[in-house]
Amino acid sequence: MRGFDARWQRTCAARRWVAVLAAAALWAAARPVSAETQREYINRYVLLVDWVTRTDAWVSRHLEDAGLCRAAHSLAEGLVENARRMTPPPEYAAVHPHLLLVLENSERMFASAAEGDRDAYRRHRRIVHDEIRVMTELLQAQGRIMPTISLD
Repeated sequence: MRGFDARWQRTCAARRWVAVLAAAALWAAARPVSAETQREYINRYVLLVDWVTRTDAWVSRHLEDAGLCRAAHSLAEGLVENARRMTPPPEYAAVHPHLLLVLENSERMFASAAEGDRDAYRRHRRIVHDEIRVMTELLQAQGRIMPTISLD
């Protein structure tokens, strides 16, 4: 019975993850307006950073699944394009280049994972984590704290 419960939990987790990936793919395909308000920018920023951190956490535990790595890479490509079209409000102009670096390196990170290049994967992953830290520090220096997504 214990084995069945563990399989059931993994199946439920996998289904939730597929739903998150599908929602991210739909969102990535949507074209944002060219000039975002502060609220619109924050909403997109939070969603993008959350997607990267959650996807990284999941993929890093399943690097042997090349199909998962390819799916993450494909979604990351769309998110990079979406972020490139974003126009940050002046208050976030210093943060946006770092957001682009996070997304571009996450795209390369997942591509490297799909290709089985673990050294490149680790290198890009380190850059992603460093850039997220830099963004957080920049925002804190400005007295801004970004909201986080709660799954409650």
